[in-house]
Amino acid sequence: MSNVRYRLDLAFVGTGSQGWQSQKNGKGLQDLLRRAVQEIALGGRIPVGCSRTDSGVHARRYSAHVAGGAIRTCEQVLLGLNAALPGKMRIYRTALVGGGFHARYSCVQKTYRYHWHRGSVVPPPQIPFVHKWSGPLDEQAMARAAALFEGLHDFSQLTTAEGRQKGAAKNIDRCVLTRDSDLLVLEVRGRSFLHRMVRMIAGALLAFFSGRLELQEASVPQVK
Repeated sequence: MSNVRYRLDLAFVGTGSQGWQSQKNGKGLQDLLRRAVQEIALGGRIPVGCSRTDSGVHARRYSAHVAGGAIRTCEQVLLGLNAALPGKMRIYRTALVGGGFHARYSCVQKTYRYHWHRGSVVPPPQIPFVHKWSGPLDEQAMARAAALFEGLHDFSQLTTAEGRQKGAAKNIDRCVLTRDSDLLVLEVRGRSFLHRMVRMIAGALLAFFSGRLELQEASVPQVK
């Protein structure tokens, strides 16, 4: 048995990172996992992630796969990688998968969440994971507007030049805004997203309902 493929389900804190993608300076989250794979002599091949992420994005459930030339049990891979990884990244499940599994192309849905803290004081454990917003907001109107992003739309105005090069039409399955105690939570779900697209959706909603953006600047045309 050689060139086995392992699925890795992991979580990470993205603070101070430049996102998942490998970087020339070796500080991408993908680089951290690659070095851990090399350290346990699994084969040294670069792990493949289910998605690129923007700088500073955290993940509770993220999938990757790695093809290893050496045979290890799933428990050995999990324990070995966690021992080699820094505390900001942890593997919580491993599985042997067939060659037909691909972390990126087998992924059928992704969910992003943005958290705005609306209380007077942000609890210290939440500080790295929320954005404090104490200004006025019409949360009910903001929630109604969030739903308008659902469906197939042209997001060319809510991505970067890099994103527009790949075609700006994307389908959003779910875009909802809810309250959870002091947290205002935006959840966006779909199969794929453009570069910085979800971050810009969150920013557009916040800017429009705080009076810093006109309606035509915050909206996206529907694709028929």
